[in-house]
Amino acid sequence: MAEYVHQLPKSRFLLFTTVCIQTVLTLTTHAPPDCPLPLPCACNGNQQIVYCSNKSLSELPPIQKSEGKWTFYLDDNRIEVIPDNYFSGVKVNFLSLENNDIHTIGENAFQGSEDSLNYLHLENNSMTELPNAIGKLRQLTAVSIQGNPMVDLTETVIRNLTSCLQLISFGSKSMTKWPKNINFLINIFSIDLYDVQYPELPEDAFSTFKDNLVFLNLYNTGLTKLPPSINDCQNISSMIFQENKKLSANSITKSITRGFPFLTSITFQDNGLTTLPSIFSKSTRIGRIVVRDEPILYLRDDTFPQHLSKYLHYLPFSGTRLTSIPSVLSNLDSLTGLSITNSQIQEIQDGDCSSLFNLGVLYLSYNPLSLISENAFLNNKQLGSIALDHSNLTTVPKALKKALSLQTVDMTSCQVECSCENIGWIKSWKSIPTFYGSCYNLNGTSLMIYITDQIPKCP
Repeated sequence: MAEYVHQLPKSRFLLFTTVCIQTVLTLTTHAPPDCPLPLPCACNGNQQIVYCSNKSLSELPPIQKSEGKWTFYLDDNRIEVIPDNYFSGVKVNFLSLENNDIHTIGENAFQGSEDSLNYLHLENNSMTELPNAIGKLRQLTAVSIQGNPMVDLTETVIRNLTSCLQLISFGSKSMTKWPKNINFLINIFSIDLYDVQYPELPEDAFSTFKDNLVFLNLYNTGLTKLPPSINDCQNISSMIFQENKKLSANSITKSITRGFPFLTSITFQDNGLTTLPSIFSKSTRIGRIVVRDEPILYLRDDTFPQHLSKYLHYLPFSGTRLTSIPSVLSNLDSLTGLSITNSQIQEIQDGDCSSLFNLGVLYLSYNPLSLISENAFLNNKQLGSIALDHSNLTTVPKALKKALSLQTVDMTSCQVECSCENIGWIKSWKSIPTFYGSCYNLNGTSLMIYITDQIPKCP
């Protein structure tokens, strides 16, 4: 299966779980007396956590009664069945059973934990329907069931979760239509949708969640557009689009007509986008925009409005097809860091960074960069660090001298010719930054050593 950027919602489950459990743990080398499970499982008795991940278990080990509320990690095994009353001797708070072969969960499998089990991971198993046992969990806050061959979400189970469930992660290729029963989950504030291949959601798919929805993430779907009801979800603060190969930037732009005033974070990864959608006009609180492995060729002039957000300080792009720094980035005057790596940047012209007055770091690693205009960094008075490593540069660009605050320059794996003719101009540089890299014509001599020892001898 694809390795998703945001597996739920496990990272979010764990965020909530840390309210109750500390994450810094000391494992014992044997199971203490009160450990509910025997070896090869391990326990942290003080934190009441059982570790039994990736133990090649084909069935659940015998369990013994133990006081307190426990966290169980039983993921990445070959477990097929959770029998009736299995957990009756312990109270479970967090249960991780993902990446097994579970096809059957007994009606009373969680007996005794109906009012304690808050977080349940069952993703990537073999369940064809939502087990009735889940519907008995009166305090279930978050459930993750994606990657199971479920056609629908069982109505009776979903109805029983109406008052408690807040986070849901679901979907598979077997789910050929949007599960209408999800509308019973009136308290949901987080939806992660995986692997469904139908092209459209019902127009009112998100209407039930318009007041509560904060997190919306789409992974590997066949969607070609988003439903109009997404515009009613004005409290959305975080979105992830990953591996949605049929969802174009134009389609996203046309679908999102109202914008999201509370949006703080958005990620685009491996969707096949050739540009970014223009959906940020009202996102004045945005602080995180991440772009990974998108074949972006350009950014439109309306992608980012002027003075978009005072919170957007760092912009990372990686794995694009950009050949130059997009001019629209000059609207992001709050940027202190810009990263465009593993892309196709060939040159930096005088105006590319001229409006980024607060730029402190610039990462351009792994680009076929061969030219930087002499005045490219004339206005970047705060620029302190620049990464030009693994590029096609063969000399130290004179433009660096005009970045008056420059402290470090990374030119690792650049074929810099160290000679007075090529870089002797550095002699007139009053405050030379620290350089990383080597001289390709001098058997790998450190570039910094050459600058320190040999440049002063140049005529």
